[in-house]
Amino acid sequence: MNKLCKWISFPFLIYLLSCSEPVNWLDRAKTEFKEEDYLGAIVALNAYFVEGDTSCEALQLRAASFRRVEKWRLAAMDLKRAEEKYPECLEALLEFARVLSDSGDTAGAHQKLINIQQTRGDLGSEIQIELAWLAYKQDRFNSALLHLNKAIQFDSSSHLAWYYRGYLQSRFTDDDHSSGSRIMELLDFDKAIADYTRCLELDSEFTDAWYQRGMVYLNQLKHEKGLADVARAIQLEPEYSYYYTGRAEYYIREGEFRNALNNLNTAFQLNPNDSLNRELRQRVLDSLKNR
Repeated sequence: MNKLCKWISFPFLIYLLSCSEPVNWLDRAKTEFKEEDYLGAIVALNAYFVEGDTSCEALQLRAASFRRVEKWRLAAMDLKRAEEKYPECLEALLEFARVLSDSGDTAGAHQKLINIQQTRGDLGSEIQIELAWLAYKQDRFNSALLHLNKAIQFDSSSHLAWYYRGYLQSRFTDDDHSSGSRIMELLDFDKAIADYTRCLELDSEFTDAWYQRGMVYLNQLKHEKGLADVARAIQLEPEYSYYYTGRAEYYIREGEFRNALNNLNTAFQLNPNDSLNRELRQRVLDSLKNR
């Protein structure tokens, strides 16, 4: 029996349900999910269903939890059930598209999203963000930008829509380097800075927006602003090695090899399996040795 099955076994549910104090399992699951305890959310939702309750929200939430632990088949089972029982529940259809996309079925994900793309408001904005992400992965960058523009039009309070548009407009290359330089047609540092700034006005704790804005500032040679933003990202998420590696790359460009090495050493301690870090670290060590 795998680890997940042990966590959600029926005897354990009986034990939970035998507690004298009544428990709102759906609220418990929402709390666990928010705290990124996805197995805990699954356990709570199993208890919720054992009590005979059902709702589209609960099915969608359990599917979202399964998606986070990469149990695609179990997630799809819940979402098929939601689609059959609650055909008007668009949140479940959106989650279904995310499950299909994350599991590699981009065509299926796209079809799900196309069927609900006329939705407006905050849910419509989320749908447009997912369509933008699919377009980005397929190197259709102009389409991605159009979807993000719609996402902001549908819900201008969506910090994610502003963040992703800033991200799209600050790339020298796409994430898998499959498109060559085509993405640079959208490169616009000033627009990216404006979008990242709006994202942070909406959610000042959104760590990656600090880091990405900092990188744009550094590319603009606005060193003080860039380093301040990267430092803020590290303050918010000090265990994320990528931020130290990114700051080290800046110091390497500036010839500040000691500062670069300090950051690379920290990144190495946090993630010793990062091949880029190892490569950069060796380069810095060689530069220091040859001085």
